[in-house]
Amino acid sequence: MTMRATVTQGPSDLEITVHDTVFKVMRLLDMAGEELAGAQQVVAECMRDTSMTSAEMYRLQKLDLATQTVASVATVLRNLMSLAPTGIADTVSVAHLYEGITLGDVVQVLKGEDAPDQSTMAGEIDLF
Repeated sequence: MTMRATVTQGPSDLEITVHDTVFKVMRLLDMAGEELAGAQQVVAECMRDTSMTSAEMYRLQKLDLATQTVASVATVLRNLMSLAPTGIADTVSVAHLYEGITLGDVVQVLKGEDAPDQSTMAGEIDLF
């Protein structure tokens, strides 16, 4: 994913279906996830021979969480796209949406529950 300048063009008369919009957002998330995974590899290589403070480990854990969240949201959109065409107000099975998702925060949000506070660490730190 190459960083580009902000688009400053005026309003567009271009219209797009909800289906195409979701598909394009899914592709953007996939690209962002690939970039995050690449950044994780670089960080992992850099930290091999370096000791880190707990604050630095916590910040790296946030990168890992962001990477997993992007991948999970892309999966949710992929699952949504696999359903028969639905209207914007139709209901869908939440269980189908989080199929294949292992990140509990994403599942909780889809179920309408509050995601846990991301400012606290719990358990062991498992990076990349």
